[in-house]
Amino acid sequence: MIFSVSILAVLWILQIVFFNSFYKSMKTREIVSLGDAIVSGYDSNILEYYRLMNEYAFRSNLRIMLFSESGIVNAVFDGFEQSEHSRAITIPRDELLGIMVKISEMPENSDKIYYLNKDAGGRLSQAVYIGKVADGRNIFYVYVSSPIPPVDSTVSVIKSQFGIIIVILFVLSLISAQLISKKLAGPIVKLTKSAENLAAGNFEAGFYSGGYTEARELASALGYAASELSKLDSYRKEFIANVSHDLKTPLTIIKFYGELIRDVNGGDENKRGANCETIIKEADRLTDMVNEVLELSKLNSGNVTLVKTNINLSLCLAEVLESFYALTERGGYVFGADIDENIAVDGNEQYLKRVFYNLISNAVNYTGEDKSVNVSLKQINGAARFEVADTGEGIPPERLQGIWERYYKSSGKTTHKRAVTGTGIGLSIVKNALELHGARYGVMSEVGKGSTFWFELRVES
Repeated sequence: MIFSVSILAVLWILQIVFFNSFYKSMKTREIVSLGDAIVSGYDSNILEYYRLMNEYAFRSNLRIMLFSESGIVNAVFDGFEQSEHSRAITIPRDELLGIMVKISEMPENSDKIYYLNKDAGGRLSQAVYIGKVADGRNIFYVYVSSPIPPVDSTVSVIKSQFGIIIVILFVLSLISAQLISKKLAGPIVKLTKSAENLAAGNFEAGFYSGGYTEARELASALGYAASELSKLDSYRKEFIANVSHDLKTPLTIIKFYGELIRDVNGGDENKRGANCETIIKEADRLTDMVNEVLELSKLNSGNVTLVKTNINLSLCLAEVLESFYALTERGGYVFGADIDENIAVDGNEQYLKRVFYNLISNAVNYTGEDKSVNVSLKQINGAARFEVADTGEGIPPERLQGIWERYYKSSGKTTHKRAVTGTGIGLSIVKNALELHGARYGVMSEVGKGSTFWFELRVES
């Protein structure tokens, strides 16, 4: 409707308010164009020139006069085809005097003058052009006038039609608005209903993908969001199940050994100490699980301020690997290490140790029956490349991207109890920590042959 009103306003301004101005300008340009053409066609062959003036007068409904510098009229053509003997016509003296006055007002540096005449009622009556021509001996003036029909009736008709135009335009605007709004709003309404279903927890809600380009792009984006939310919800449920199971085990052990101290071994100092040590270890495991959750939350919030220093990455890895060697005696694990010495990088020691720990823990959890885990740290082409390989079941290609998501935990079955358990967020912590360091990272895996996790950091001199 605003668009329609704008069009009507423009029409009103052009057709009513400025109509007279446009009309004057148009008639002025028209008489100047015709006058210049007639003057430029002047020929010393006067008969030929008479023929030219007669042709212009008849064709364009003009009054053309040719008179001498002294005011003697040589010929007059009034828009009718005339014979040669009727060219010389006497015109009223008052009219001739008025023409001569206008000639006297012609600028010295110009050979023409043009103006608009008005009748007694103040309305435009004619457009006039006077141009000077010469044949070398004599100077003549060409007078060209064109009648200007009254425009009052025209303006009145336009005003009457304008009311009809307003009604038609408003009706068309209403119809167009309904059609356009229906076309624009239809897909949005359908998408809104699907979005409401999504908000209610229905992640399988389909999104209407028809309509115009923007609606299809929005449907695609919402469909992708629904897919990601569905995966996230699945990971969340699995995470809750994993955490519930992992928390239950140390809590059960703590309760069991607490009851032993209370009911059985309370008087035996050695057994009581061993039981208390077990309780402390299990409590530490619970603390580690809670800290992992808090650490991931902190990393995902974007509020981590990473303080980097020049650190010896080789020593960091050696220290972390040392904590796993206890599994060699207790669980029969075999750790292979190939570590170049004194590889220095610019990074945060705490987070890089966490990365090492989580990746090695992941390998311990999922390695094969031989319980073999191989770790390497090499300086290659100006980068420190870390790899940890297991001999487990491997990861199917379609699940490779998901392993870095929070709450993800492999659903592969293990054939023996692992020495390290997890909440399924270790690799997500690795991903966030490595991205904070600007590191490249990835995983190579083959089903039935195991997986190799790696990352690369730029070496500092």
